[in-house]
Amino acid sequence: MELTLLGTGCPSVDHKRFGPSNLITSKKTKVLVDCGSGITQRLHELKVSSADIDALFFTHLHSDHAVDLYQLIISSWHSYRTKPWKIYGPKGTKKFVNKILDAWADERKLRISYEARATAKAFEMDITEFKKSGNVKIKDINIKYFEVDHKPVKYAYGFCFTNKNKKLTISGDTKPCENLMKYAQKSDVLLHEVFIEGEIIKTNRMRTKKTLHNVKSYHTTSSEVGKVAFITQSKKLVLTHFVPTQFNKRRLINIVKKDFGKNPIIGEDLMKIKI
Repeated sequence: MELTLLGTGCPSVDHKRFGPSNLITSKKTKVLVDCGSGITQRLHELKVSSADIDALFFTHLHSDHAVDLYQLIISSWHSYRTKPWKIYGPKGTKKFVNKILDAWADERKLRISYEARATAKAFEMDITEFKKSGNVKIKDINIKYFEVDHKPVKYAYGFCFTNKNKKLTISGDTKPCENLMKYAQKSDVLLHEVFIEGEIIKTNRMRTKKTLHNVKSYHTTSSEVGKVAFITQSKKLVLTHFVPTQFNKRRLINIVKKDFGKNPIIGEDLMKIKI
């Protein structure tokens, strides 16, 4: 099993860190987690066709994790996708996907009729909404989904991917929480988001003291994420979804290492990690 970081950024625009998204692959399977801004370009750089993706999983429905959904769908049609999309996500995913499709319905109808491509299967959706926790099998990869704490976001999830006795846990967006500690135990790789304290400058308008406090409160901070990795006995900690996207890497590594006991991996777009 292999993890590829497609996007390690956040809502802030950064040409080196695209929107949050990850690709998990095995010999038989290709699964996407989230589809932030720029995902189709990153897939193209990897020479991975969106026509070949077996399933898409949403951690939650914040815009930075879902904004490129329609671009993903339309590009898969252009790439001759011959099967419907399997999409898994929190409560509200069906409504969200249908609204996106509705917004582009007229344009899509014109394209399908005029361009006369062999199939329109790429526009068919097979959507499953999560319960509190559960299991999904996509070919040879088993996925455990579980609720995490991203309140006030009501429905947010983390995932455990297992294949050939190897385990990858993806935190999703969350503050430290019991469910993540429970399900991430003894992960070979823990991929975790991080809010980096002391790196965002307060301003009078866009980033007030209250703004920074509230954003920090529903993420895991740089002084907390090492503890999470240590408590879960994870072999490797890979950091992603950096808030902010530009920061002092050495300082972050040193902060996290104090609790984790070893250096975390600072995720970069297109980084590949064997599991």
